[in-house]
Amino acid sequence: MYAGRWNLSTPEFTIDDAAARALQRSLNAGTSVNVSTTGATGDLGVASNLTRQGPASLTLAAYHNVSVTSGTTIANTGAGNLTLRADASGIDNGGGVINNGTIDWSASRGIVSALYDMTSTYEPGTNLSNSGWTATPDSGLVTQITYYLLVNSLDDPNKVTAVGNYALGKDIDATPPSGAFDSPIGGPLGGPLGGPFGSPFFGQFDGMGHTISHVNLSSASGLFPTIAFGGVVRNLTVEGSVSTADYAVDAGILAGLNEGTIAAVHTSGSIASTGLYGATGGLVGLNSGTITRSSSTADVSSRGSAGGLVGTNGFGVLRQSFSSGDVTSTGPNIGGLVGYNFGLLTQSYATGAVHVPPQCDTVNACGGGLAGTNSGTISQSFATGRIDQPSGPAGGPGGVVDLNINYVPPPATITDDVYWNIETTGATVGVRSTAFGALPGGAQGLTTVQMSTPSSFGPTYDFGPGGVWAMPAGAAHPVLQWQLAQ
Repeated sequence: MYAGRWNLSTPEFTIDDAAARALQRSLNAGTSVNVSTTGATGDLGVASNLTRQGPASLTLAAYHNVSVTSGTTIANTGAGNLTLRADASGIDNGGGVINNGTIDWSASRGIVSALYDMTSTYEPGTNLSNSGWTATPDSGLVTQITYYLLVNSLDDPNKVTAVGNYALGKDIDATPPSGAFDSPIGGPLGGPLGGPFGSPFFGQFDGMGHTISHVNLSSASGLFPTIAFGGVVRNLTVEGSVSTADYAVDAGILAGLNEGTIAAVHTSGSIASTGLYGATGGLVGLNSGTITRSSSTADVSSRGSAGGLVGTNGFGVLRQSFSSGDVTSTGPNIGGLVGYNFGLLTQSYATGAVHVPPQCDTVNACGGGLAGTNSGTISQSFATGRIDQPSGPAGGPGGVVDLNINYVPPPATITDDVYWNIETTGATVGVRSTAFGALPGGAQGLTTVQMSTPSSFGPTYDFGPGGVWAMPAGAAHPVLQWQLAQ
């Protein structure tokens, strides 16, 4: 049974036989343990075997170096995690992780993370992983044992290369002129691997729950221009502004283009694109990968396709995510969550206002509560934001989608567990128009009172323990269960 957390702080520390036995007793009883050193040298060494079982986690965080002596084994059977963290204060003091022993997680379902300074080294020693290990769904994890270079300062993001594993060591304030963080991660225009505004990112970037704030990128497509296939960004919050005037670039606060995995990433602030042909989103411009358990409260302004979270979902997967920022565009395909959806949009919602241009007509798609245009699949999702449509064709706006069109196979689909608030959106229909044989689908309109009642959402919405959805007391609509843990 989990029994809380034990924190031990000391100037320097070596885990000898006696200390190892004490730690093992606590860990085996279900108590997670954090050991940290704070002294001027502040090294932390493991000089005795530390073998344990169960789900409790062990963190060894050194002011400077973490080391494991030769012949020493750290092992777990169960689901316990291990973190070896050098430079725990995040001050770029050259702290490294030196493992001359063995880390044995071959019988564990937990994960191992080793974090060290960019100016230091990681000596891996012997690492034994579980051949049957699988990542927790929606975690964005790739490997059971992962080592990370620490990003601790404004100088460090510009040192991130196209490949490699990186982690935020602490919150970073990117307010100028204190630092030189004025270009996207991966470098400025003409980076080593090309790309419109920098290099594609193929590695892993774990925010470790930290925030990069006051980002201000002009003439940029996002903090990461491209998250390439196989690349991962997770557990990160980004606050700030991004702007571009390129006529055809896709832009988002996190990324212009995502072909990899984005998990538990949240953005706020604003993004503006004056280009005519690019897609603009609060999180990502164009998504061809997977976005899960992510959100944006950013306001979005564009002359092309625009969505509160994603400008265009191009055959990608978007699940368990939401947006709440206002979306404004003078172009076609404007949605509270996605401008144009070609892929899968599921278990997600939008609450921000959608501002539709005066030229909205039967040719240019108008605004939709979830998506301006849908050629993919939308399921188990809803919209509540006001759709501000000054003029346009009869029958609009669409509370869920303005235009459902069979542009590419398979058929455009909107399932009957998709909803919109008929009072707050101002929409009387879920789908305004269809084209090329597409059907309007089964989206259902609900009143504000119905939106606050779990039974209104039918059997596919799981509000139970461990389910996707929750209805907090006094809430006007469901939220995602992962939100309650934040």
